[in-house]
Amino acid sequence: MLGKYDYTPDSLKKIIKLAVISSISHKELVDWCEAFSQEASKDTNINVKRSLRKKAIMVALDIENQWELYLSNTYTLEELQNLEQREVKMPIQWLKEWDKNIE
Repeated sequence: MLGKYDYTPDSLKKIIKLAVISSISHKELVDWCEAFSQEASKDTNINVKRSLRKKAIMVALDIENQWELYLSNTYTLEELQNLEQREVKMPIQWLKEWDKNIE
């Protein structure tokens, strides 16, 4: 489903909104953000980087990092080994804040 979204700030906003309303899992959001960040870091074309906008890239990186912190601070190692990550939800307020931070 997320393959139809280009790596743009507008797409990031749309995907965050999908996660807020549970149309996609938070894990899917994180995976998309990882791909978005990788795309931004490997492209040397300055025009492409401008189109991805620095703020959106920073939001995507923050989503990735907060996911990892959330998992490690919420679950024990044993729980993490058996956890179905697609069922995990970060606080919705975080998603709403990330959405507001994208220009």
